[in-house]
Amino acid sequence: MNNKIAVFICGSGGSGKSTFVKTHFTEYVHIDLDIIYEELLLLNKLGLKIKDFNESQLQLASELFETAKVLNNEKLKNTIIAGNNLVIDGIGRDSNIILNQRKYLENYGYDTFMILLYADLDTCINRVETRERVYKQKITEDSWYLSYNNIGTYKKEFGTKFKFIYNDIIDTNLFLNDFLYHTYSIKKIL
Repeated sequence: MNNKIAVFICGSGGSGKSTFVKTHFTEYVHIDLDIIYEELLLLNKLGLKIKDFNESQLQLASELFETAKVLNNEKLKNTIIAGNNLVIDGIGRDSNIILNQRKYLENYGYDTFMILLYADLDTCINRVETRERVYKQKITEDSWYLSYNNIGTYKKEFGTKFKFIYNDIIDTNLFLNDFLYHTYSIKKIL
């Protein structure tokens, strides 16, 4: 068995991926394009209310998103080279990208897992609306449909290393107690 672990945490925007990672994977390097993107938006004094951007701000935000992708890939490669355990936080809209990353990680000796967090569409929309970085509702809707259309593919490809969690309680104070079962399940598969 490999001693390096890579976990893909996927699900729609607003499904609770980042909160889940911060709660359950504190010892892992967190690979998250959104974190880098938000830092770039702030460094360029655009703020995080993307849905209110004008055309020129949207153009710059788009360029910054491409830069964030490059920086995120560099962080991933450096983490792999260092041999650190990692968690990749993303929507999972393109199964080919995830499966290629999985193959790459396994070639470097990583044991790979996937946890797909599910929350209903209205919950995801409401959560995104309450964030600092707010984007148009259509983006949340698109990410919801795209990420959950891949459930069958991920279940087939990851087999017993795939976990599906209905994540409707992540915003409540009961989160930790109610998720003890899931925490146990996660640690058991790792």
